[in-house]
Amino acid sequence: MRPRMFLLFRLLMVLASLLIMAGCTGPQAKIRKVDQPKEKELRANWKNYHTYCLGSYAMLFQLKGDQIIQRDDPWREVTSDEMASGCASVLIESSPVMQVLGENEEVFGYVIYNFDDQIWASIIDPKTVRLFYRVHPKGP
Repeated sequence: MRPRMFLLFRLLMVLASLLIMAGCTGPQAKIRKVDQPKEKELRANWKNYHTYCLGSYAMLFQLKGDQIIQRDDPWREVTSDEMASGCASVLIESSPVMQVLGENEEVFGYVIYNFDDQIWASIIDPKTVRLFYRVHPKGP
């Protein structure tokens, strides 16, 4: 009887693991380098976007409209010119601009960030993308 219970338990664990993995792997949004707009343009026109800052690491420019880029708590909305110019100030002068694309290559916004860090996005629904950002640990 015990070997059967053990086998059943293992089978249930494998099945549960597969269901969890299937739920975590949704469609991925694309993050692609673009030539236009430039970082200076985005910073100068930050009021034309829903703009967010992640300390000295990254800056997000979400297009205004009905599309949503969900973010973690550390992202703060940019509310002043000083905040816009100081956000992600440790980035190199000409940081590449990355475009966040959802379903059907629809543009959700732009992000500038430190390439040592990791950034990825998942499509939640046709109007919502979830942005994930992981700061690379800075060693001695």
